[in-house]
Amino acid sequence: MTRWLIVWAALGVAGCTTYKLWTETDSDERAGMIQLSYEYRRFENPQVDERGGIEMAKERCAGWGYATARREGEENTCLNGTKSDCSKWRVTREYRCVKK
Repeated sequence: MTRWLIVWAALGVAGCTTYKLWTETDSDERAGMIQLSYEYRRFENPQVDERGGIEMAKERCAGWGYATARREGEENTCLNGTKSDCSKWRVTREYRCVKK
């Protein structure tokens, strides 16, 4: 009985893997900038399709006449709580369109 309690407690603390999709949250054609993001909650272990994100940015850039997109940076923002005790996060990535 004790062994099962330990197993269940370990599973609960580890969190669950959740699959997230990038969504476009901002774009500026003149600046050649695209922002993609996803959100997750405490105890989630988010898994995102990295290739899907860059492909989404490349497609948007191609539609504006650019050759490709380059990842510029990433920001993690707490949406509910503080950084040390946050219950909901947003991950935002910025991509720049490149003419080549």
